[in-house]
Amino acid sequence: MLNTSAQWSVLRHGSRVFGLLGKATPFGLSSFTRQDISRAWALTAEFGCLRLERLTGEEEVTTDQLVLPTPFSYEYGIDGASGSSDVTRAIFGLAPGELEQLVSGLRRGSFPVLGFSQVDLRCSVSGCTIPGYWPHVVVSNMALYGNVVALETFVRIVVASLPQGHLAARFPALQNVVKQLMKIMATQRRGILYSREMLELMPPVPFGA
Repeated sequence: MLNTSAQWSVLRHGSRVFGLLGKATPFGLSSFTRQDISRAWALTAEFGCLRLERLTGEEEVTTDQLVLPTPFSYEYGIDGASGSSDVTRAIFGLAPGELEQLVSGLRRGSFPVLGFSQVDLRCSVSGCTIPGYWPHVVVSNMALYGNVVALETFVRIVVASLPQGHLAARFPALQNVVKQLMKIMATQRRGILYSREMLELMPPVPFGA
């Protein structure tokens, strides 16, 4: 049961394992409490996809915490007893080594590269909000024209290019990563794409209202 405040936590509900980044507000993220269940959006992460979601209160808050990139390391994952690669993939979509392998394999010249920011960013393709510290990709040094791409959007672009680009054939070392990308795309995610504008347009309606 969600009986305590939680942020950057790992939650379980039946067989589902996902991340809770916190309570989403127009001003950023804060701790999510039981009192917020009926009146606030939770920002969740599952298979690398960030969504605004209504929690039921039946979710179990584990003792595990999300570990996010820092200015000194792009590593991310789970700190706790369930910090396996499978749980990391269930929340982030790809393990850190897989994301690095994918980005490095697609790099031509200096880009793309893994990005880091302490503040929220906007994906230049989908328009979604990328929370500070969350993994993302930088595709050029032309920030003026939009060079930040959310992890989910980057995966969608890569998968969409597979039939034409023959990515798996051109980069045999990426075969296992490509299989994981296809698994991400095949998974249905509940919730609403995270953006500040969406929070303003769709304030949460209390249950039973």
